[in-house]
Amino acid sequence: MSDRFNMSKLPARSVQLGQYGSTKVHHLPDWNGYNDPRKLQVIRQIAMERGRHPLIAKKAVSIFRKNRVQPRQYKKQAAALLKWVQNPKNIYYVNEPGERLVDPLVTLKWKFGDCDDQVMVLCSMFESVRLPWKLVICGVDKNGKKVRHIEGGKYPPGVKWTHIYCMVGTPAFSPNKWYFCESTVRGVPLGWDVVDGDPGYIPEMDRPKPGKPKIMKLPPKRPRTKARVNTGGYGSAIGGALSEESLWYGPGNTIGGAIAEDELLEGEQSTEKKENEYYNVLKAIGTGVAVAVGTQLTLDWIRGSGIWEEKDPGFQRLKAALGKYLTTPLQEDTRS
Repeated sequence: MSDRFNMSKLPARSVQLGQYGSTKVHHLPDWNGYNDPRKLQVIRQIAMERGRHPLIAKKAVSIFRKNRVQPRQYKKQAAALLKWVQNPKNIYYVNEPGERLVDPLVTLKWKFGDCDDQVMVLCSMFESVRLPWKLVICGVDKNGKKVRHIEGGKYPPGVKWTHIYCMVGTPAFSPNKWYFCESTVRGVPLGWDVVDGDPGYIPEMDRPKPGKPKIMKLPPKRPRTKARVNTGGYGSAIGGALSEESLWYGPGNTIGGAIAEDELLEGEQSTEKKENEYYNVLKAIGTGVAVAVGTQLTLDWIRGSGIWEEKDPGFQRLKAALGKYLTTPLQEDTRS
């Protein structure tokens, strides 16, 4: 199966902007004119097609095995995939200047993205193992109330949409339970909902504080605080480019380089890990040499050989230096 995204399956008009190395970049001229349900349709199509890619399924199954999830434990499967995507070591959440969509295969390689990139990776994994899923967007209406729109449901107008996440259903094929999935906040469990949850996790969803913005002064001592993961950035599409290897919204942006399958899912060994391995090898060699030398010196002392032999110049010098402190056999017997 090709690593290039099939543009003909995307429910949106696209225009190729040019060829940059091995990457083709496309522009979605109608994107700003789409309503949010239509944009969700585009995102769904990307996740669905990538969910058919064997590399996505391979990654999902490796996560199941690592977490010791048994076949047909559908809720545990969903929870394991959600936890993996939430981990910044796997996909680091970062805000974007504008809006771009990135192919899930590329997100797995780059290991960073915003809310739509992370949700496409998660949903493509759900798709790859036949777990049903729905996209969800949330925002604040004109009265300052947090609201959500679940894909396929009634669309509420007049809302400033700021975030996208999803839902997953269990069991497979005929789901009777649905769970919200927040992929950008590490540690929140399967079923945690952005709209009803603690707004501190996602500051973009909180109401702005009244009054003028403050210019902050540096305190005498900086307090040690725990950093929280910021999310958002769904509704700020600016037109953009759609790559066959990476899907971008943002005119003029290019994506360099082809995707190597062996790098996507096998992982890259970090320099730090290599250095630790080299250090451990050198440490083991040094320890072995020290033990061997010490053992040999001990055996030579017992046998009276090597540097401990009477004829050895080193032994004679040691004997002369320590003669006044030592008794026989190092000192000569002067008795008649």
